[in-house]
Amino acid sequence: MSICPICKKRVPVERYQEGDKIYDRKICPEHGIFKTLVWEGEPSYKDWNLTPDNVKPQGVKTETVEGCPYDCGLCENHKQEACCVLIELTNRCNQHCSFCFANAQSSHQNISDRTYCESQELTIEEIKEIYEFLLEQSPDRPFNIQLSGGEPTIRKDLPEIIAMGREMGFPYIQLNTNGRKLADSREYVRTLKQAGLSSVFLQFDGLKDDIYLKTRGERLLDKKIKAIEHCICEQLGTVLVVTVVPKVNEDHIGEIIEFAIKKTPYLRGIHFQPVSYFGRFPGMPEMPGDDDRITIPKLIRNIELQTGGKVKKEAFVPLMTGHPLCSFHGNFIVGPDKSLTSLSDQSKRSCLCSKDTSIIRARNYIARKWSWQAYKKPLAESTEYNFSEWDDYIQNLKSNSFSITAMAFQDAWNLDLKRLERCRVHVATRDKRLIPFCAYNIIHREKNQ
Repeated sequence: MSICPICKKRVPVERYQEGDKIYDRKICPEHGIFKTLVWEGEPSYKDWNLTPDNVKPQGVKTETVEGCPYDCGLCENHKQEACCVLIELTNRCNQHCSFCFANAQSSHQNISDRTYCESQELTIEEIKEIYEFLLEQSPDRPFNIQLSGGEPTIRKDLPEIIAMGREMGFPYIQLNTNGRKLADSREYVRTLKQAGLSSVFLQFDGLKDDIYLKTRGERLLDKKIKAIEHCICEQLGTVLVVTVVPKVNEDHIGEIIEFAIKKTPYLRGIHFQPVSYFGRFPGMPEMPGDDDRITIPKLIRNIELQTGGKVKKEAFVPLMTGHPLCSFHGNFIVGPDKSLTSLSDQSKRSCLCSKDTSIIRARNYIARKWSWQAYKKPLAESTEYNFSEWDDYIQNLKSNSFSITAMAFQDAWNLDLKRLERCRVHVATRDKRLIPFCAYNIIHREKNQ
């Protein structure tokens, strides 16, 4: 099942194959036929689409009346507890990007409107109540928190919000930011880290200003580099978040990876997000065509091709604590020569020794991989270790790890309700509900603002 992208009513979907491509085809009685690309080529759809290891949410807050995706809150049919929960601190922003899933500040461009927008933000008391609600929903090990927006650094009380969350018991708090304020002040970065910030999720679309002119509407490369430098100086773990847009930066994936590897161990990884068509994006025909999509297999093949085979497609595995068609991850160790050694097979085996649920392991994995824990000894030049050096070796693995991950968010054209009900990235709302990220942006965002 899916929805009509025009009227948002539920419609059935036929999934079928044409050559090496997989499509979804749905028919709305009122608005006609919609066809969208789901998968293309290797790795194969059959091998990738495995049975996920889901953990049902402990708290259910919404009665099922209309069914998925209308009763989010979560409803009793949702099959996956959250790994990460977003709290949108503001709708204000100091940019007006061409691509923006939040459509931030779209109607708040003058001073009086900004004042109104600020008055609609969550108060510090409301944020505390949301924190309390989230602790109730995840008593075993609290959710990972992402502070988002708009641009959350616009809020003067951001350090207080971070410190409050850590004091209340959240072990991992991440900042989703365009990096402008981090670039302007190293002292501000230090303040955020001292408040308890675990890592920075930094918007980063490439290494050429021509890319930013198309994705963000202005030249921003110098700002991005300065923000990274300040995070490195303050030893604050940083993940580059790349919106991959066809014909804009899809051919620059390899050079982004090369750049990030040179900045390890401070840059902890890269998170690719193939563009999804919700929020604000440049105009297009009635529905996105094949050329408007960056599918997971295409992204994986581009990584292998553009790194000259240094990163092979076999290094990536599907997300199993959610839905395998949503994401992939690859774990690596960075050597002294900045080479990457894949640990994907080892990471799958390592989970077997833990008694925690799969979603708790996932939260701990993110917190461990995307934060930076300083370790003074460099990775040994030799690959031969004796038993007395084992502790040093383990610590070096933690410090010199690097991840390449991706999340393919859904939009109204390719929404798959089987994927949605296994979503593990949720948005916490003012009225204390948890809404799967894609459902929030496709259907629920306007209702909550």
